[in-house]
Amino acid sequence: FSPACIAAMRARYARCPGLRWAIMDIRALAFPDASFDVVLEKGTLDVLMVEETDPWDVSPQATAAMHRVLAEVSRVLRPGGCFISITFAQPHFRKPHYAQEDFGWSLRHTACGDAGTFHYFLYIMRKGQPLDPSDLALGRRLHQPPPPPAP
Repeated sequence: FSPACIAAMRARYARCPGLRWAIMDIRALAFPDASFDVVLEKGTLDVLMVEETDPWDVSPQATAAMHRVLAEVSRVLRPGGCFISITFAQPHFRKPHYAQEDFGWSLRHTACGDAGTFHYFLYIMRKGQPLDPSDLALGRRLHQPPPPPAP
């Protein structure tokens, strides 16, 4: 995703020869299906939303980009595997994107941080477990057309 980031991490962790570093498009990962037990992302998905002006009304383009990336994460995750996403994005903004039935995972979240400071959110998806009905409803609303403007 970021050659500069990969170069910095490769240098920083040179003492760990077992680590493999790769630069690729997050929308088309070059890994076989069911390659990973755990996928961890911290802030990568936030980049997809950076140009959005209203978090309550995400553009179809950003929604499609988010769906494409999450579909890739689901594809490379093994059954029973865990996808962990760490972000400042609050649940009412982020959960609808994660709560898509076709990803085939459950969804839970927790807020982290000390009182009086910014909170960040940890979202945990488990491949092969069903979505809670309330999360499923959130996900379905994401793809409904917006209501017509009031007269």
